[in-house]
Amino acid sequence: EGAELIGDNTSDADAEIVVMVIDAMLTAGLKEFQIEIGQVDFFNGIVEETGVDDDTKEKLHELIEIKNFFGVEELISDTDIPEDKKKVFLSFSELFGSLDMLDRAAALTSNKKALKALERLVKLYHILEEYGYEKYVSFDLGMLSNFHYYTGVILKAYTYGTGDAIVTGGGYDSLIKQYGKSAPAIGF
Repeated sequence: EGAELIGDNTSDADAEIVVMVIDAMLTAGLKEFQIEIGQVDFFNGIVEETGVDDDTKEKLHELIEIKNFFGVEELISDTDIPEDKKKVFLSFSELFGSLDMLDRAAALTSNKKALKALERLVKLYHILEEYGYEKYVSFDLGMLSNFHYYTGVILKAYTYGTGDAIVTGGGYDSLIKQYGKSAPAIGF
């Protein structure tokens, strides 16, 4: 089972889906859980700026997603990626946590796409504050998902007693086009 919101590509849509996840978990009787939120455009902006080939981009994506930061270091050491960009990739191991982490991430880059991704997360956080739901949320910029159709915000929900996420979701603005309609979407 899941929910989809189609036709709205705003932070309000992101927040509506996250609020639905939180409300569903509270209604199910869960009291201790965490929603991890990522933003794939932070990674995409950084990697596009490096000009690496698709194979290297895919390997970086995979290594960061599985949290193999030794592998990231080994892979980029053999490339001509500029040192400031290498620093960002090496920093993914620390790019998780609360709102203040987003400021640290913003200080690592001047890439417009990456900065816009961070701004979107800040907006989302402030909307969740209005609901009093910010306590259920943390951010992880290294959460990239194995599903490459995700665009923008992605999320995973965790609680005690399970070894894996109990909810997954995110934005997929180009997926619906494959079914004949061009529309932004987000769901879980």
